[in-house]
Amino acid sequence: MSQSPFEQAGSLCIGTVDFVSPDEIKVALDIEAPESVALNTGGPRPFPRVNSYMLMPVDDGYLVGQIIWITVERSAFPKRRGMQDFGLVDLPYPLRKMSLNPLGTLLKKATKLGREEEYTFRRGKDSLPSIGAGVMLPTERQLRSIIESGDHRRVKIGISPIAGNANVCIDPDRLFGRHLAVLGNTGSGKSCSVAGLIRWSLEQAGKKTMQTNQMLVLSSWIQTGNTHEHLAARTPP
Repeated sequence: MSQSPFEQAGSLCIGTVDFVSPDEIKVALDIEAPESVALNTGGPRPFPRVNSYMLMPVDDGYLVGQIIWITVERSAFPKRRGMQDFGLVDLPYPLRKMSLNPLGTLLKKATKLGREEEYTFRRGKDSLPSIGAGVMLPTERQLRSIIESGDHRRVKIGISPIAGNANVCIDPDRLFGRHLAVLGNTGSGKSCSVAGLIRWSLEQAGKKTMQTNQMLVLSSWIQTGNTHEHLAARTPP
């Protein structure tokens, strides 16, 4: 049986906004919110997880926030609506909280009756949620709309496991046209990531143009030459 829009929004709500600022939003999670896996989004999804996305209703759509930290605070036992606990000893209760970094706004497109909902993601925010506003888990379609947004998605560099394996694509002109840093611990794959970005960009450029594409790479990593060896035959010295 299909749910009404209000019932669906209520089933996806996991907490309320507790603190609002231009660069940080704190959320108090409900005691019934999932502790490890959420099953009400159309498929099993790990929750809560750092770097995953949340939605908060605002004037023109949903404000998209990314989880930056999760903690447990010792607070009074939360009051339940319509219930009174007589004789309950008020001991410290582990109330879960998390902090969100506001990223942009998710807008719903106008679609014909009977068609699936479509969304568009826009960087930046015109308004912030109010205190007490609900915080919801995004559906699979909403997650894909966030990750697969933009008009210059030319080179695929991987998939996002926290967003339903949505394709992650970049625009090489915008990526290499400004300062770029790939940071990580020793052995985490920094050099492989940079080599992959260069290789995928050159391969994609070769498919769309017959011109020779050149890139200067200065690296002390001995495996860099082997990584791009198959491209050397098509690139003049």
